[in-house]
This record gives sequence, structure tokens and C-alpha cells, in this order.
Amino acid sequence: MNKLFATRLGALALLALGSLASANAQTTSLACNNKLIAGNYGFTVQGTKLGGHGPVGQQVGVALTYFDALGGLSQIDTVTVAGNVVADFTHTPATGTYTVNPDCTGTFTINFTDGRPPVVTSFVVVSNGDEIDTVVTSAGGMEGILATSSVGKRRFSRTLHLAR
Repeated sequence: MNKLFATRLGALALLALGSLASANAQTTSLACNNKLIAGNYGFTVQGTKLGGHGPVGQQVGVALTYFDALGGLSQIDTVTVAGNVVADFTHTPATGTYTVNPDCTGTFTINFTDGRPPVVTSFVVVSNGDEIDTVVTSAGGMEGILATSSVGKRRFSRTLHLAR
């Protein structure tokens, strides 16, 4: 009886370890696609502008970005660099493209209309699409100009957004 109990206990332990390992593995989801982040997000931007035209230094800002569920976006923002306003909400909205991958990572490109170079970011979608965490990977086609990240939060809850 003890041998049977020990065998079953060992099998149960292996099953539990296998479940833990698979829970920690990166997974893909059918829910992770462009439609997941459809809607408006408010972003806070923080980092450092290291080079390029205009002032360099600490960069902070806020942005309102709309994702259309089809891979297109539009954005207005206000940004300061070293205390100087370099963009404000009065400029023509920027446009761009985005892709959400099946593992809820993705990229978006913003094409500004006010003279700033295009910016490419990598992002992770979290909290069932209610938050997007980003890092700038290039500006104007060059890496190392912006060391900037942002956190975007859905402006309206997903349930409220879907009910509209």
C-alpha cells in the first residue's frame, strides 16, 4: 500500500511541476490582435532625448492615441524636452500604424505632422488590453536618439467602450 501511495504522490508532484512550468512559459492568445487595443488610450511619456534637432535632455509628455482595430492610429500630444515645449495639443494629429502579435507584444510607428521625426516603439499589452507599456526603439530611423518609455491606459473601461 505504501509503494502505491508513494507512486501516486510522485506522479502528482510531477504533474504539479509540469503545470507550474507551463504557466510560466510565454503563451500566445487568439485575443491578442489589433482589435484588442481598439479605442482611446492616454499615455504618460518619460525619458531622455539624447540627440537630434532641437533641445536635448529630460523628456516628459502626455498623449491621446486612438487605435482603430485595423492597424491604424492617430495621436495628439504635448511634450517638453529640458523644460521646453516641443509639441502641444494644437498641432495636426499624427498618424501611424500598429501591429499586435499573438503573444501580446507589438510595434507602432507614429508619423508626426509638426516636423518631429517618425518614432517606432515596441510594446506589451497588459491587463486584458487596458494598458500598453512601450519603449521607443528608433526616431527618424536612428537608434539611440530617444531613451523614452510610456504607459498607456485605456480611457474608458472595455465594457463601457463596447457598450457605446
